[in-house]
Amino acid sequence: MSNKLQVIICGVLLSLISIWAYYYQFEAHQLLEDFDYSYAQVWQQPWRLVTAHFLHLTTLHWVGNVLAFTALTVFLARHFTVRTYLNALLLLTAGSSVILWLAGYQNRFVGLSAVNHGLLIMGILLELRGCKTPSQKYLLYTAGALLGLKWLAEFLGWWQSPLVTGQDQQLWQLHGAGILSGILAWWLHNRHLAKLAQPSGE
Repeated sequence: MSNKLQVIICGVLLSLISIWAYYYQFEAHQLLEDFDYSYAQVWQQPWRLVTAHFLHLTTLHWVGNVLAFTALTVFLARHFTVRTYLNALLLLTAGSSVILWLAGYQNRFVGLSAVNHGLLIMGILLELRGCKTPSQKYLLYTAGALLGLKWLAEFLGWWQSPLVTGQDQQLWQLHGAGILSGILAWWLHNRHLAKLAQPSGE
């Protein structure tokens, strides 16, 4: 089985877990309270750094986020092995949560949107590394610019997503943390590739 297919299967399994968690919360009423991001509890219960991203509040919330997450995984799978993919997701989840904590973000949150923004910027940067034509570069620069403009619109209050009904509307903080963690994940991923490319010592 190819690395690409293994990564896609891994991403699909994580998506299914996220969907299951959404419906399971109606039976386990403490699920959100025990596994969401909580500024006051995150270091006493560090699993929240990761688990918060795989929980959702509404059907529209999980459908939008899970579809985006799955599509990004399929599109970017060729850049990863299962190990490097899971490493990237760990950086995106825990990294964005830590950035929010360091920034003093006091609100609780759930959802994959920060991870999706991180995966998107990571994907743009990975694709730029391998693109061979000016037209490809132009498309990727355009995608990066649109992502930046979207974040700016959120920061200025011009754009509010219908997916976040029932939680904090300050998306620019969540998505900004995701973008920063995506850049970090891309940098570390490239360092790993550079290390593998070095000839081993005799």
